[in-house]
Amino acid sequence: MYKYGENISGYDFNVVNEKEVRAAAGIMFAIGIVTFMTVLLTRDYGLLYYVVPLFWLDFFLKSVFDPKYSIFGFIGKAFVKSQKPEYVGAIQKRFAWSLGLVLASVMLIFSLFMGVRGVLPLSVCITCLTFMWMESSLGICVGCKIYKFLLDNQIIREPAVRPTCPGGACSVSEFQKVHNNYSE
Repeated sequence: MYKYGENISGYDFNVVNEKEVRAAAGIMFAIGIVTFMTVLLTRDYGLLYYVVPLFWLDFFLKSVFDPKYSIFGFIGKAFVKSQKPEYVGAIQKRFAWSLGLVLASVMLIFSLFMGVRGVLPLSVCITCLTFMWMESSLGICVGCKIYKFLLDNQIIREPAVRPTCPGGACSVSEFQKVHNNYSE
């Protein structure tokens, strides 16, 4: 069976390096905000035809295949390679990136293929930029929070082991038991 993320000793679930994820989100945010401001101030939509498909491809690669195939993840990894990794569960990150893929798909279909301008693409773009800013600047993964909410309310199926979220923001006793056994 295909395993998503890295299998690191000391964890009962597959993980991703949160520092690499945050670096990639910061790079995407920088590109996204420049594109957003260019479109907003000049009404020149040309840059969208490059950035939206690139973002869609990146979200597709890291949510459907594996984060190691992420274009921006590769660049982010180079920026943080000398830092000690901070591992978080891959499953909720995959969920978050799937939300990014949905947002990028909406932008791709409506803005690029259908030529829709106005409130819809503006709202989607602001939402995506806000999520990337919160991930890169504050270390808050909104998709991970949504994933936890869905688990807590039994809307989605509970995994065998519920992994931790960045900064322990949505960790549960199951992770803490596993983690404490390795740190003693």
